This record gives sequence, C-alpha cells and structure tokens, in this order.
Amino acid sequence: MIIILVLLSTIAFYLFTAVWQKMPGRTIWSLISLAVLVFSIVSFVLHDNRHMGMKLETTTTTSTLASPNKQLDILIYKQLGSGNEKVYVYKTDPNAKKTTTTRVAANTTSTIKRTDATNATVVKKTKRWVYKDGFSKLMFGILSDNNEVDQVSYTFNINNQWLVLSSTQATKLQALMKNTTAQAEMKAKVSALVNEELTAKLAANPTMSTTEQAALQASALKSAEATVISQMLK
Repeated sequence: MIIILVLLSTIAFYLFTAVWQKMPGRTIWSLISLAVLVFSIVSFVLHDNRHMGMKLETTTTTSTLASPNKQLDILIYKQLGSGNEKVYVYKTDPNAKKTTTTRVAANTTSTIKRTDATNATVVKKTKRWVYKDGFSKLMFGILSDNNEVDQVSYTFNINNQWLVLSSTQATKLQALMKNTTAQAEMKAKVSALVNEELTAKLAANPTMSTTEQAALQASALKSAEATVISQMLK
C-alpha cells in the first residue's frame, strides 16, 4: 500500500501542478497530494531503517543435546574465516543420522555455558520483526518483510564432562582412540585423576554410602576423561 500511495500521490501532484492548471481548487489538492507524498516517503524510510509499524517477537526453543559419540560427550564446531566465527554441529536426537548446525549469519551468536546439570541442552532464541497490527500489514505488507530475522542466539548448556572440540581436534581424537600407546597413557592419567578426586571426597565425607561412591566414581571418570583428552589434544 505504501508504494501505491507514493505512486498515486506523485502522479496527483504532477497533474495538479503541471496539467490541470485551470482546475478550481488545484492549489489545495496539490498541497494535499504533496503532503501524502512526503508522508509516504518518510514512512517508507522509517519502516526500512527503524522498522516503523513493526515489533520484535521472540521465539525460544529448548532441546536436549546429544553427543555424536557414544563413549564421550562431545560438541564439535567448525571455524570459519579467520577463526573467530564458529559454526557448531550438534544433535538433539542420539539416533538421528543427520546433524544440525548453528545459523551462519552476522546477527547470530553462539555461547557455551557450563552448568552442574546432568542433562545437556541447547536453547535457540530467535527474534523476528512482525507487523504490529492489521493497518501496518496493509501499509507495508507489499514489501514482504514480515518475520524478518533480527537476531538468533544459541546457548549450549553443558557440564564439565563435555568436550568442546574443533573439527580438526575431533579428527585427531579419532586417531588418538585407535592408538594403543596413547590409549594406555590416557587410561593411566584418567585413573590417577579419579583416585585423587575419590580420595579427597571420601576424606571430606567418610560416611558416604556405597551407592554414593559409585555415582561419584562414574561422574569423576567422565570428568577425568574430558580433562585428559583436552590436554592431549592441545
């Protein structure tokens, strides 16, 4: 509608000022058409630059994060350009054959948040510009910019048992897992870290039950594996 108003007011202003010079009241009509033309152009510019007639609408989705590796909890990213930009590759279903990647755009951000939660999640928040009301849609709908993405953010909530690796490190890890010497070294280091943590925790809580000790050992094992692998991949 806004483009139609610009065209009609332009034509009307031309007719009232240059063609219908003897028409009664043409001065008033030419001023009206000029006012409509100026209003239409200003509205168009404000809509284009400041999203006039629109509002931000936020959509948030939270999904469980699944590791592509059955033995280790891993989140992989690919570096783009100079290396400052990263695209994360992840799964929300451990049985899915295809992976999902974070959006590649200047208005997209990805954040790693370390938590104490057992389950890892990925929170995707999308902000879009939508028309405020029916009048705004009528005025600017011809521009087809409804639901224009303003910003997308990904937050990966993971605990310390998760490894965050580049695609290069992930490839190196595959070779590492096949190397018997490296495997033996890794197991020795992991065992030392687990024993160290168990000793410290048992000293602080001597009355810990067998069940609690088993849970602690399982947790310590995963944390130790993540720590040792990170060190070996540097």
